[in-house]
Amino acid sequence: MDELKKLKQAWDNSFQEPPKDFDNQSLRDILSRRPSDPVVKLRKSLYLEIGIILLVLPFLVIVMFWLPDPYFILNTLALIVLFVSALAWYWYNLREITLLWRSGQGNLRQSIESTLTLLRFFRKTYFYLNIVLFPLGVYFGYIIGFGLGSGGERITSLLFLENLSIALNILIYVAAGIVIFLGFLLILKLYVRKLYDVHIRKLESIYQELTKNEE
Repeated sequence: MDELKKLKQAWDNSFQEPPKDFDNQSLRDILSRRPSDPVVKLRKSLYLEIGIILLVLPFLVIVMFWLPDPYFILNTLALIVLFVSALAWYWYNLREITLLWRSGQGNLRQSIESTLTLLRFFRKTYFYLNIVLFPLGVYFGYIIGFGLGSGGERITSLLFLENLSIALNILIYVAAGIVIFLGFLLILKLYVRKLYDVHIRKLESIYQELTKNEE
């Protein structure tokens, strides 16, 4: 809170006549160098996402040598395309946020407002993009995982419990799918809160403090 008070004081001083260059510079420095700076933390989170994907991609490339059958190669390539698409989206996300924040430092209030708009959009896109990619990732991952575990065998049919009817087996698959998806949805919501919502709320708090000076 002390840093926020300093930020507010610097903002108040920036409206004094004549304008003080020192106060304007202090205003930008306080916001850009704060350890709890939400933009800096968000960028670190995105770097972590990018790093994880970069670690997974070489493993998928190796899988294509372990499972040289064209069937597995095509499915592995499909999974690689999904990860590369996510990587491109993360990188674009990171680049846009960084450029917007740097270019808007001359007008702090406008910079925060524009960054908030961008983060809300990316937050919504991230959430629904993961919902779409989840079933695709499970599908291709199951094919590849089964191939690795079975020594290169293809999936020819679903595994059914012989002592149960086909209807019950299907019901079990549907129920398991719903449970898995709901579990994924819960984890995704919690992760989105940590990745985006926390930083958005911090920026909103700073923005509200700054706009009070204009009333």
